[in-house]
Amino acid sequence: PAHIMRSVAGGYDNESVALTTMTSTFYFWVRSLRADPKIKDGSATFDSYFYGALCGLAYVCMAATWGGFIFVLNLIGAHAAALAIFGRYTSKLHRA
Repeated sequence: PAHIMRSVAGGYDNESVALTTMTSTFYFWVRSLRADPKIKDGSATFDSYFYGALCGLAYVCMAATWGGFIFVLNLIGAHAAALAIFGRYTSKLHRA
């Protein structure tokens, strides 16, 4: 019974806000990497900068509400490393 207070069935301190901002961070990260079919040379687009900035803002909000924020930073770094290893590196990855 004492464990249920801090589990999924129990109380929510900051987890609901942290989960929302963590999901937003991942979404905006992936969205900033999306290629624009009209641009062939891989140059920067307004969308990549816009969603990259939103990703940073969501990350700051998540870091302010959740102590495990380093998990997200490591996961984004692992995703970027996997993209580079599998040959999917573009200049958008560097900008994002």
